[in-house]
Amino acid sequence: MAEAIRLNMPPKLQSFFLFSGVAYIAIYTLEGVVRYGLSFAGADSAILARDLLMWLPLLTLLMYQSFRQKVELPFLVYAAVIAIHGGIIYLNFRTTIPVVYGAKLLINILFGFVAGTILTHPSRRVLRMFIFLWFTGIIGLMVEKFLFSMPWVGMSASIGGITVDVARNWDIVDPLAKRVAGFTRSSISAAAVFPILALIIAVRTRSWMLKAFVLLVTAGAVFATTQKGSLVAFMVVLAILLAPKRWHVTLLRITCLAFVLLLVALPIVTPGLMMTTGGGVFSMMSFAMRFQLTWPEAWSWVSGNEIFPFGVGLGGIGGPQRFFAPNFFNPSDNLFVFMYANFGVLAFVYLGAICTIIFRIPRRPPPEALGALATLTFLMGYGAVLSMIEDQMSALFIGAAAGALWQMRVRHNVVNQHDVLEPQGKAVVLAPAYARQSTR
Repeated sequence: MAEAIRLNMPPKLQSFFLFSGVAYIAIYTLEGVVRYGLSFAGADSAILARDLLMWLPLLTLLMYQSFRQKVELPFLVYAAVIAIHGGIIYLNFRTTIPVVYGAKLLINILFGFVAGTILTHPSRRVLRMFIFLWFTGIIGLMVEKFLFSMPWVGMSASIGGITVDVARNWDIVDPLAKRVAGFTRSSISAAAVFPILALIIAVRTRSWMLKAFVLLVTAGAVFATTQKGSLVAFMVVLAILLAPKRWHVTLLRITCLAFVLLLVALPIVTPGLMMTTGGGVFSMMSFAMRFQLTWPEAWSWVSGNEIFPFGVGLGGIGGPQRFFAPNFFNPSDNLFVFMYANFGVLAFVYLGAICTIIFRIPRRPPPEALGALATLTFLMGYGAVLSMIEDQMSALFIGAAAGALWQMRVRHNVVNQHDVLEPQGKAVVLAPAYARQSTR
């Protein structure tokens, strides 16, 4: 297993986290197939059982730490976020449905943060699993793009009284413009998971040619999904990773910060901007819809329902609206819009924490920092046009990348502290238990 800082947990619990994380990623990557099978079995709602792969390891870890009276900071932050922002939405609408939904969304971030480099810099065995999922998924995309549609395309299911698409049928005849998902559930899912897997694989590849092959094939796959936001963000990160190695960390830090500023600025300065809405799936039509409809309507919803400075509250926009405000459903289609609706002014604090983390890693970061930085940069870039936290895989790896970088900083501080020696030659141990564990 790749060296990484673990929160205060024994090896068997680390293995539990690893198994659960990989199984969750596999289900997401093959979700179209999984939902198709569940639909035939008449068990559409069973897809919700995959959330246990997030909850059970975390609850086990929480109990373990509670018995040792050493509950770590990530759990406390998660509880505080749910309590504060969940309380706001309850005061707003007198319903707990968005609170539960929001807690479900944020649990992936918590799991990823705890897992850290287990996911962003995995062991060789897990890396081989990621390569298999990446390769299989790319094949699925190409088959659907150029040969035939998957049998689950156009199917829908009823989950919790809400009708959801198993895989949406876009009814596009032109094969180049056809939106495809392959074995995933949607083109958006494919455009999120395969770049993430490709970046993790690429940074572990010593050969420049092989790295370029993985990244360029993935770029072609994202092009096949027609998800322009993902393609642009991925191409920027691709260019950085194919540049000389000495520039990688610096360029990724700057680009990640630039993407965060962009995703904040776009929905503030562009609403109402007039743009052409014709020209097909590779036109500016989807951006124009955000400027003219989605973002202005999202701000209108927020301004009419927020409890300033806390926003609408946890679960205050997007998917949860289908349960408590279906007539006002708005996908937000931007990470900042989504976060401001959920967290209000504190959205700036949370985004600022991400920016702080990427600049707080050691000046000479360890090798595992590159995968986390590349992944986080891509997700912040894609977040300019998508509410990333609502996508399970994106939320998982936002947490994993941030957690990995934070853990590296903790380890760096602990190593520096251990360099202070007592007269007898013994290190002065000043670090918390979870950090000491990783330096043995």
